[in-house]
Amino acid sequence: MKIIVDTSVIIDYTRANIGSFNQLISDSRSGNCDLYIPSVVITELWSGKETKNKKNGVRLEKILSLFKIINLDQKIAKHAGTISRDTNIFGFDAIIAATALELDAQVATSNTKHFTKVKNLKLYSSKK
Repeated sequence: MKIIVDTSVIIDYTRANIGSFNQLISDSRSGNCDLYIPSVVITELWSGKETKNKKNGVRLEKILSLFKIINLDQKIAKHAGTISRDTNIFGFDAIIAATALELDAQVATSNTKHFTKVKNLKLYSSKK
């Protein structure tokens, strides 16, 4: 199973140690899934003021090393554009959704509001 990790999952983990992050890492380490992170998520994460602190930046780099990075290419960009056009979901969320659809992956997010509007997009649900 392929899983695209949204910014919210990492923020929930780094700020409050809540959410699906630990389950995702456990599933990945046991071979149950492959974890991916779109490069735009890295942009979102590094835009946070917390990354000005060197210790937080180092921690974030360690976290990011757990994922396969998917760069924005022309195919994903076009797909994100059609998502924006058809659903009024813009920017990073459209790119994240398009990346998941192009990889036939689920999206792990704590912000389901936008993503549920995208046709055929599967959302990850952690086993509890």
